[in-house]
Amino acid sequence: MKQIKKIVAALDFSTYSQDILEHSLSLAKGISAQVIIVNVINRKSVDAARQAFNAEHPNSFLPDKYIGDDKERRKRMLGDLLAECGGKETDTKIIVRYGIPFEEILTALDEEDGDLLVIGQKGRTNLPEFLFGTTAEKLFRHSPVPVFSIRKE
Repeated sequence: MKQIKKIVAALDFSTYSQDILEHSLSLAKGISAQVIIVNVINRKSVDAARQAFNAEHPNSFLPDKYIGDDKERRKRMLGDLLAECGGKETDTKIIVRYGIPFEEILTALDEEDGDLLVIGQKGRTNLPEFLFGTTAEKLFRHSPVPVFSIRKE
């Protein structure tokens, strides 16, 4: 069995995010691993915002600025969550990407040489069949490493 040196924790700011991070940090402490926190700005959400904004103010939505600002905001929020979970004692890295969530999570997993992926059972929609039918299911199917799924009690 391969030693786990890097744990990739996929966080989407759902109610599962704190549990995912706490489990990842706890596991990392026990095995001296690094936790890589990955969050993805969903391309579909940006496209919807662009359409809504341009309906009111034609051609005034600046996607690059929006994505850049949102990445910085999300990094701050993830840093706050990390501090709240006591993650300062653990080797961590925060990555915010833009695109299709499952693809970007798998890309980050590959680029960072992750050994374990930690995800929640449900996402922000709170519909188990929605996330499990899309992001989580695709991650389970396509992940080249073991997937650790967290569920709320």
